[in-house]
Amino acid sequence: MNNRPPKRPLNAVQLKPRERHFLQLACSELTYVQIADQMCVSPRTVDGYREALFERFQVKSRVGLVVYAMRGGLVVL
Repeated sequence: MNNRPPKRPLNAVQLKPRERHFLQLACSELTYVQIADQMCVSPRTVDGYREALFERFQVKSRVGLVVYAMRGGLVVL
C-alpha cells in the first residue's frame, strides 16, 4: 500500500447505515453469502451494496474496497 490519496475525496462519500454495515463486514473474512446472512438480507441485496460501493469508490475488487475504506478511515479493523 503506497501513500496515494483515494481516487475520490472522502468528504464526498455519503454512506447509508446499511452500506456502512456492509463495508465493515466486507473488511472481514466473511463470504458475501455469510454477510447477507448476518445482515438478514438476500445475497442479491449484498451484490447490490457491493456494486454500488465499487462504483462510488471507483474500485474493481473487494481488496480495493477494503484498501479504500481503510485509507479513508471509513472502517477500523
